[in-house]
Amino acid sequence: MLSKDRLKDVPLFKGLSDEEIEKIAHVLDEALYKKGSTIWEEGSPEQGLQIIDYGKVRITRKTREGHRQVLAVLKGNNFFGELSILDGRSHSASAEAMEDTKVFILHRSTMEKLLRESPPTAYNILRVMTIEICELLRQMNAKFMDMVNYVWE
Repeated sequence: MLSKDRLKDVPLFKGLSDEEIEKIAHVLDEALYKKGSTIWEEGSPEQGLQIIDYGKVRITRKTREGHRQVLAVLKGNNFFGELSILDGRSHSASAEAMEDTKVFILHRSTMEKLLRESPPTAYNILRVMTIEICELLRQMNAKFMDMVNYVWE
């Protein structure tokens, strides 16, 4: 079982009670990825929300020309796979371990079970995920508008 104290440090679980943290500790899986290993490829089936315990993960997408464009570099306490855990669709980007990396995995089926059996716990997790997604969307909108303004200058 994962350390409850470690999980309390994860922003995704902030605001959860000790009892809720205990529940989460029992349902998360762990995985280790060696430096340079592919966690998943763009278009692969949903593999759960992954929370980085330690290490670094590079998120990329392929360009039309087949090159990899880096979208993000994530480190401890960051998470990825949030879109697929919400909608069950395939991954929209690739993920690769830049260092030896350990992650905690919240599977979609587990999240659905939490939604049914412990709505307040699921709500708190979804609220933090939603705030993160909104922040990313705001950043993308700002970058898009910078590009539009550059073209029109």
